[in-house]
Amino acid sequence: MDNMDEVNQAIGKRLRIIRSIFNEGGKLSAQQFAFLLNETRDKIISYELGRSSLPVRLLIELYNRGINIIWLLTGDGEIFAKNEAGRRFKQNIKLDANAKSEIEGLLKINTPNINFPMVKVAAGKISKSPQKDEPAKE
Repeated sequence: MDNMDEVNQAIGKRLRIIRSIFNEGGKLSAQQFAFLLNETRDKIISYELGRSSLPVRLLIELYNRGINIIWLLTGDGEIFAKNEAGRRFKQNIKLDANAKSEIEGLLKINTPNINFPMVKVAAGKISKSPQKDEPAKE
């Protein structure tokens, strides 16, 4: 394996990380990711596996969507670009992470087991409640 293959594989791993958070912190399928980036699923998989180099057009598209291209290519710096899209992307992921944290916290709250009485209901015709302007049927 030559140096360029290793570089492409490292870039591919970082591209996979991007795909795993691209939907405001949620993972997209390769097909969904490809659609958003105007690529084919096969090309995205090829990039992620390091079989192909990313075209400049794709790098620009990722930057315009808030991804730091220097991080993607080298691993240096932060994943988010220092542009408006990057700031929004980062904020959305923080909000999503906070929401997930709050939900997880709520799920961990220890609630006592409450025994509700069992009520038997007979099947049959249920009459409709009279509306405000309707006279009650007797």
